[in-house]
Amino acid sequence: MKSKIIVLSVLIALISGIGFAYAESKTSTKLSPKVQQLIDFSEKNEASEAANLLAQLSTKEKDELAKYIEFNSEKVPPVYFIIMADYIYKSNKDKAALWYYIGKFRSYQDTLMCKDKTTQSQLEVYPMLAPKTLKYVATKVNDKKYIANLMQKALDWDVAHPNRVNPVWACYHGISAFVSKPELLPQKEYTNIQNKVRNEIKESINKYKQ
Repeated sequence: MKSKIIVLSVLIALISGIGFAYAESKTSTKLSPKVQQLIDFSEKNEASEAANLLAQLSTKEKDELAKYIEFNSEKVPPVYFIIMADYIYKSNKDKAALWYYIGKFRSYQDTLMCKDKTTQSQLEVYPMLAPKTLKYVATKVNDKKYIANLMQKALDWDVAHPNRVNPVWACYHGISAFVSKPELLPQKEYTNIQNKVRNEIKESINKYKQ
């Protein structure tokens, strides 16, 4: 696999990832050729190919991809939720906001599972992947109840979906990926990392409720 690192000129390359999950990596769902190929590219960490194909998808194919992501979250990198948020925004602004936070929270967890801490720099770029959605959320920033509920829903989703893609996808966006195969921390640390992020989210929710 080729090493990848996140840079502004290839934002959409975040669609890459190692597609095998802790459960089954393939789905029996029949997908159209382009959508299936995009998923295959993602599983092989072929970011450029996936990004190019995503740009070619028709509205119908994007609808199919969005549905696939929604019901197969354990088979795609969580950043897909962020990448597709602005597409969802066209029909459902609040759902788009939720997708952004789902992707953000779980991607944050995954970056913390990487040995190379430079992988966390990708978090700073996520807002650029869904500008319309984030602009909408910004209009709600003074509505503390809305933001608290939004974050709570994303947190509830995270807890309700324990099956997840292997977090190593996030490690391919660190500096060390240029010279060596990305590595994860010991799996025994994952639960503590998940709880750390969830507790941070709970603290933020409580602040909005004050």
